[in-house]
Amino acid sequence: MKHLQIITEVPKEEQKAFDALIKDYRKEHIRTTETLLQSIVAENQELVYQIQNKEVSKSIQTLRELVWQAYLSDEVQFNAYLMKDLYTKLDTPKEMLDVLIKQNIVLENTKKLEESIRKTCGEYAGRVFPYIYRLSLSNTQSRRSRAGATFEYIIYYLYDVLGYDYDSQKKVGRKLFDTMGLGKKVDSIMPSIEAYTQRRNKTIVGTMKTSLRERWQEVAEEIERTKIPEIHLLTVDEDISLNKAKEMAQHNIIIVTYEWISNSDKLKKMKNITSFEEYFFKELPVIYTYWSSND
Repeated sequence: MKHLQIITEVPKEEQKAFDALIKDYRKEHIRTTETLLQSIVAENQELVYQIQNKEVSKSIQTLRELVWQAYLSDEVQFNAYLMKDLYTKLDTPKEMLDVLIKQNIVLENTKKLEESIRKTCGEYAGRVFPYIYRLSLSNTQSRRSRAGATFEYIIYYLYDVLGYDYDSQKKVGRKLFDTMGLGKKVDSIMPSIEAYTQRRNKTIVGTMKTSLRERWQEVAEEIERTKIPEIHLLTVDEDISLNKAKEMAQHNIIIVTYEWISNSDKLKKMKNITSFEEYFFKELPVIYTYWSSND
């Protein structure tokens, strides 16, 4: 009987093929952030009314949760399809399962068959764990990327629903932002890049981060490098300390966050912290009124 090999990592000769397989299956079985958001909105039209009724913080939170759950559901299907087809795609998992089936599968009666299948599945899962581990690392990276992309798409969706023009790196391309001396930390310009070239202090320069941590310092560096008067940092991070808020104020960073965070006892006196409601329905209208009256 053929020897059942033991592996502690995906064989080097299969790593590239497995990574490519993950990428192809993820593309096939996990919907894009934009598609997921469109689907969620179509199924929850009340969210549109919430937004128009100025309940923006609650709407953003709900949309993020719904899109995230839909993504995780897609990820489960993706994992299942990938692991199911691993046998037909890569030699090592195929050889392992073939040996296990010959060693364990007994067809004498139903009870023994069930026991042998359970034994085979359990041992196979344990032996191909290096593939599962590599897949898990890929999923973790993908989740981090998706979290940021989801928040970004939701904000752009709100701009569209409320009728605000904007230029974003996703919309017009990074190259155009580069020509204006704006780095990758700037996500959008409102109402447009053209307006920014005419009078930058009458535009809204925006960046989005799901979590601040120390990354807000990258935004401060961008302000210093580009000489932007100020930048609006939109975030869903609910752990904003008073000291961090004060530091950001010194760098002309306006934090836009949930209403219950901006109005919390420790932060409500900070002038550089505003809610999504104030941002969408007080600050942005002032900018758009200026440009509409100066066409």
